[in-house]
Amino acid sequence: MPQTDIIARIREGDRETFNAFCRERYASLIAFARLFLSRINGTWADDVVQDVLFGLWQNRASLYDDGSSLQAYLLRSVYHRCLNYLKKERRSEALDADDESKLVSRMAEYYDPDRNPVILNLFNTDLRSSLSRAIDALPPQRREVFTLSYLNQLTNREIGEKLGISLSTVENHMYLALKQLRAILKNN
Repeated sequence: MPQTDIIARIREGDRETFNAFCRERYASLIAFARLFLSRINGTWADDVVQDVLFGLWQNRASLYDDGSSLQAYLLRSVYHRCLNYLKKERRSEALDADDESKLVSRMAEYYDPDRNPVILNLFNTDLRSSLSRAIDALPPQRREVFTLSYLNQLTNREIGEKLGISLSTVENHMYLALKQLRAILKNN
């Protein structure tokens, strides 16, 4: 089911869709939370993920599909919730403040979804598959013009010569392809 449909159903209060979504994402979110919390308290990872998913359900009416991944939102939420748990733990234990802040800082840098290469690769893979589907949805000649331009890096003049069409036709295909791709990707 496309993400837009999932978000719409959850927003409307469809508990079955929400439960299925949670079952599908739970293991990856727990694994991500354990990267932070297993050293301190392994059961906190379950608490963090449950808090994040409960918060998602409570705030479902404010969900909207802005084109970004719901999985990315959940990972960021788990990330920030884990940092809050670590800060709370730091206050309750008599650990050396410098060591703890260095640990939290290193973990924050490494596991930040915007900096970690593994997580970035997951986001990029998701984006790549969405982009491939969007390109495949283009009409054949428009797709060919777009592919020659962006993937093969040919100039518009070279594309026109190769396909036997005018420069203005190439430019028109490029304009329409980009317009269509923006519309498709906005809804993914």
